[in-house]
Amino acid sequence: MKKTLEKISWATRKWNYEFELFSLQFHEQPGFNLFTIHINLKDYSLLAFKFRLPNKTNVKSFVIDDWDILFIHNYLWKHYDNLSDSKLWGMELGWWSKTKLHFLSKLFK
Repeated sequence: MKKTLEKISWATRKWNYEFELFSLQFHEQPGFNLFTIHINLKDYSLLAFKFRLPNKTNVKSFVIDDWDILFIHNYLWKHYDNLSDSKLWGMELGWWSKTKLHFLSKLFK
């Protein structure tokens, strides 16, 4: 039995999964998460919103720090990252890629 448990432990040592049904924060970074899954240091949420309010020191205006709707944030971020890298390294972007990059840059800035 001990040998079997050791094999299971060894096989699952790199797994990093968590599940949160609902989370509500009030301090530092107010916001909420609904149905959040943490997989390998990335968060996927059905609905999430975190923000910071102006405090006259380091936050000058209302800032949205994190958001997710229908688990789409990481997918869109990956597209934005690829498109911005392509533009940075001089690849010629087509009309549709430029439009996507413009929309995603507005969304993530």
